[in-house]
Amino acid sequence: MAQREFEFFVTTEEPHQPEGLERGLIRRLVMRNFFEAKSAGVEKEGEREELSSEATVKAKGRLKTRFRLGVGKGKVKGKNGACKSGVKGWKVGEGPGMERKEGARTKSGLVGESGGDWKGGLGSRRVSPIRSDGGEADKGNEGKKISLTISPSAHRFDPFDVLPVPGTHQLDLLFRLHKSGSRINSLTTNARKTWWNFISNDAGLLHATLATWALYGMLARGLYELRVEKLRHKNEAIKGINTKIGDPAGTMSDELVGTVATLASFENLLGAYDSAHLHIAALKRMVNARGGLFAFGHNDGLIRGIQWVDFHTAAAFRTPPAFPLIRLDPDALPLPSGLLEAAACTSPTSLLQLSVAAIECFNVFYRLHRLALAISPQWICRVSRLTFSTLLYETEHMLLSVPDYSRDFLDFDLEAKDERGEDYEERKRLADGASVTEALLGATQVFVYAALREIPTRAKIFGILIERIRVAADRPGVDMLEVWRGVKNLNTLLWVLAVAASVEEMGKRSWWIERLSDVAGEFGIESRMEFEDVLNRVAWTGVFFGDEIEGVWAEVCRVREDSRGGGEEGMVTGMPDPLLLHGNGSSPVDFEKGGWKVGGWYV
Repeated sequence: MAQREFEFFVTTEEPHQPEGLERGLIRRLVMRNFFEAKSAGVEKEGEREELSSEATVKAKGRLKTRFRLGVGKGKVKGKNGACKSGVKGWKVGEGPGMERKEGARTKSGLVGESGGDWKGGLGSRRVSPIRSDGGEADKGNEGKKISLTISPSAHRFDPFDVLPVPGTHQLDLLFRLHKSGSRINSLTTNARKTWWNFISNDAGLLHATLATWALYGMLARGLYELRVEKLRHKNEAIKGINTKIGDPAGTMSDELVGTVATLASFENLLGAYDSAHLHIAALKRMVNARGGLFAFGHNDGLIRGIQWVDFHTAAAFRTPPAFPLIRLDPDALPLPSGLLEAAACTSPTSLLQLSVAAIECFNVFYRLHRLALAISPQWICRVSRLTFSTLLYETEHMLLSVPDYSRDFLDFDLEAKDERGEDYEERKRLADGASVTEALLGATQVFVYAALREIPTRAKIFGILIERIRVAADRPGVDMLEVWRGVKNLNTLLWVLAVAASVEEMGKRSWWIERLSDVAGEFGIESRMEFEDVLNRVAWTGVFFGDEIEGVWAEVCRVREDSRGGGEEGMVTGMPDPLLLHGNGSSPVDFEKGGWKVGGWYV
C-alpha cells in the first residue's frame, strides 16, 4: 500500500497579532484556564481519548479545513498487481514499504485530490519561492512566487514576545539604537546595571523609555523616521500614567514614579522645559508622598534618574536643584591613587585667585579634573562605575548650588556709569569677577553634558548654555582679555572658548574661533599639542572633544593665516592715508573693516 502524502495549509490570510489591552486579556485568560484545569485535576496522566476510525470519518467535515489526504496522481497497475506511483523518483514494491531512488528528491504537498493546480504550500515554507527539481507536478508551478507574509527578521530582540509592549521592527530598531548609543551616560544613571530589569516589566515605563530613545536617535543619528515612534510611545506612556492615577486601588509605585521621571527626561531632551518643569513638580509631590528620596534607596537606578532629571531642568533655568544632596553610595571605592597623583600635578589652582566664588569654582574643577581623567583610556577600566557615577552626581549638585551672579555684571553694564563715584571701582571689580565666574560655570555645564553624559549637541540645553557663556564673556565696551588677565586666569579663558567652540554649530562659531586665536597668541601657542596641553591642565578628555578639537584648531590656524596674509598685503600695497579719507568727515569714500565704502555702500 502506497504511503499517503499530507498537505497542510494555513486557513488565515495573514497573522493576527493583538496589541495592547487585547493581548493582555488573552494572556490572562489562557493562564487562568491553565491553572484552573491544573488545580481541578482535569488533565490526569494516562488519560488520553483516542478517536475511533468511525469518529474520524464523521469528523471529515470538521477536519477538511486543516489537512487533506492525497490520492496520488496517475496511479497504474503493474503486471503483478502492485500500484506504481506516477510521481517521478518513487516506486512502490510489493511490501508496505517504499524506497527512494538515489539522487531523487521528494516534494510534499504537490499532489491534489483532482490533480489540479497547487493551491497552497507548507506553512513553514511560505517565506521562500517554490523550487522546481524536475517532475511532472512542478511543471504547472513554474514562474509562481510565494509572497512574504511575515518578515523572518521581525521581532529579533524579543522573539518570544515577553515584553509588556507588542514587538515590531521599529521596537527592534530602538533597542539596537539603545545598545549602540551613549556609553558614558549609562555610568550616570545605571551604575549598578539595574535599569533594564526595572523598565522591562511595566508597559508605561517602557513606553516612556522608548520615546526617549527615539528622540535620542533623531538628535544624535538623524533618524527622523522615528518621529512617529517618539509620539506614539509618549502617548502610550501618558495613557499609562492616567490609568494608574485614576485607579482607586492604585498605589504610588516605583514604576509610576519612574514613568513620570522618564517623561520629564524626554521633555528635557526635547527642550520643552515648561512641560519638564510640570513633570518635576509632580515628581516632587510623588517623592514627598513616598517619604523622600530615601524611600527609593532599594532602586539605585530610579533614585539616580530622579536626581539627573532635576539637574537638567535646573541647569536650563539656572536654579538650584529641587532635591537635596544625599549620600548615594557611602561604600563606593575611592579613585585609584595613581589617578589622584596625576590629577594633583595638573589641577587648575589659578581658580583660587578669582574675586567671586573662588572656593566654589575650585571645588567644582577639582572634581571635574578627576572625572575627565577617569574616562580617559588609561583609567576608564580601572575606575569603579559606582565611584564615577557618585562623584559626577556630587560635582553636578555642587555646580548647580553656586549662586547666580549674572545680575552683578548685567546691571553694571546696562546702567549709566559714573567713573568718579566712590564705589565705581568696587562695583567694576565685582562685575568683572561675576562675568568670569558665570562663563566658567556655563562652560563646565557644557563639558559635563557633552563629554560626561554624551547628550546630543542638537539638544536645546547646549544653545541655552552657549548663549549664557557668550553674554558673560562678550560684554559691551569691556576688553575680555583685560578682565581675565586681571584675575590671572587666561588659561581657563582658553578652556572656556575651546569648549564652546567645540559644541557650537559650524556656521556659528566664528566669534569663538577669533577669540581663541587671540588668546592662543597671548600664550604663544603654535601647535595643536601645545594647545591641548593647556586644556589638559584645566579639564579635558578625548570623549566627544577628541574629534571636535581637531577641527577647531584647524579653524584657528586658518584665521591666523588670514590675518597674517592681510597684514603682509597691507605692507606691500600701503595703507590709505586716513587724512585723505576722513580729513573733515565729509568725504564720500571710506575704508572700513578691510573694504572700501563709497556713499555708505561697500564696493
